[in-house]
Amino acid sequence: MVDFANFQKARLIPVTGIKGAQDQERRATSALLAVMRAVPSFAQTLLKPFGAPKGQVETFIEPEFKVGTQKIRPDGLIVVTRGNKTWTALVEVKTGKNPLELNQLHSYLDICRDYGFDALITLSNEVLNASGDHPTAGIDQRKLRSIKLGHYSWVKLITEAIILTEHDGLADVEQDFVLTELIRFLQSEASGASEFNDMGPAWASVRNGIKNGSLRKPDADVEQIVLNFQALVRYSALTLAARLGVGAREVVPRMARKDPKKYLGAQLKQLVDGKTLSGSIHIPDAAADLELEADLAAGVLRCGFSVDAPADGRNKTRINWVLRQLKNAPPRTFLSWSYRHARSPEMAHRINDLNDEDYLYDLSKEREISSFRIEVVFNMGLKRSGGKGGFIDSVVDAYETVYGELLQPFKSWKRRAPKLSEKVTEIIPEQDPVSPRGW
Repeated sequence: MVDFANFQKARLIPVTGIKGAQDQERRATSALLAVMRAVPSFAQTLLKPFGAPKGQVETFIEPEFKVGTQKIRPDGLIVVTRGNKTWTALVEVKTGKNPLELNQLHSYLDICRDYGFDALITLSNEVLNASGDHPTAGIDQRKLRSIKLGHYSWVKLITEAIILTEHDGLADVEQDFVLTELIRFLQSEASGASEFNDMGPAWASVRNGIKNGSLRKPDADVEQIVLNFQALVRYSALTLAARLGVGAREVVPRMARKDPKKYLGAQLKQLVDGKTLSGSIHIPDAAADLELEADLAAGVLRCGFSVDAPADGRNKTRINWVLRQLKNAPPRTFLSWSYRHARSPEMAHRINDLNDEDYLYDLSKEREISSFRIEVVFNMGLKRSGGKGGFIDSVVDAYETVYGELLQPFKSWKRRAPKLSEKVTEIIPEQDPVSPRGW
């Protein structure tokens, strides 16, 4: 009897036969655009942020346009039609480590202007920076007066596909199969749609310089490490979003949006002077934001969150309220608290010690505890790349461990509803005054 389980399945989008960067880009572009046409809800999810209406989707690869005496061929074209309205976008795709090219983008924006197209959408393994700006620097803003320029990293696009298939669900079985095949293809190394997997060539020298104190002022290498770490936080948020099915996202400080250069300068100073990198992730409906600090000098990651303490009860009662919710805390979990109006938190204690009835610690009877800090300490990966022993995986694992084991089940304190009094006092209703006739 033939064992069919040993046979290789026929794939809608095979990963074999990809020989080089150009072949990668063509295959990735064709596969993506074909699936967008076959799965309208996926196309709508990707295109809605750029102003596309919900309608019939048509997609094309390598369309040719004439600009002056030149013939230019972008990677793709998307046309959405609804009634008498037509929305059109050009698509530019890069795979692997290939960056988007400024001159190409300017040429495509000129096509959009000349042909009345609505948007230019770029796809690459580059990610948006903290301010949300396009990853390609130097774009002529005058070319964007009537044209929307948008960008997706491949990781972000894959995340949106996973959320749609594994969490939201597709009623149409064939559409679900097609989108699942696209995810399988894009997650293959051969596709060129890489995950975030490299902190950059300067990682070891910057890390060592921070640790031994020889790095005393920001330079281009320090800036690249800070930018890569910001990208890593966004990547970690996307991995959480894919597993949770909700829009987990990086917490972007107001300064980063208002003054990106000033914010970057502050992050560079934090790394050189404070020897740390930090980033937070917001998960909808969680009790708090998930915060992580990478201490390059100590070689550890500190990941945790802060919550308000109950507003009533004794301090010991408040501590017990937290401890009851941390029964499954991983090793090296610490708890600290802050008193109302205090400038700094008290000393952190191991959860295991606080659960020991014989453990002694200082606890004020005069001042009220106002908040708690729960934090887990992890060993930091040292290698620049992904995989076991790498910094990237250690950061992603820290975020996921603290969320899954501590933050996900944690419930914020809520004041109890008022109780009915056991004493019943009869309330005599007031008599309605008799209105004069005619009123």
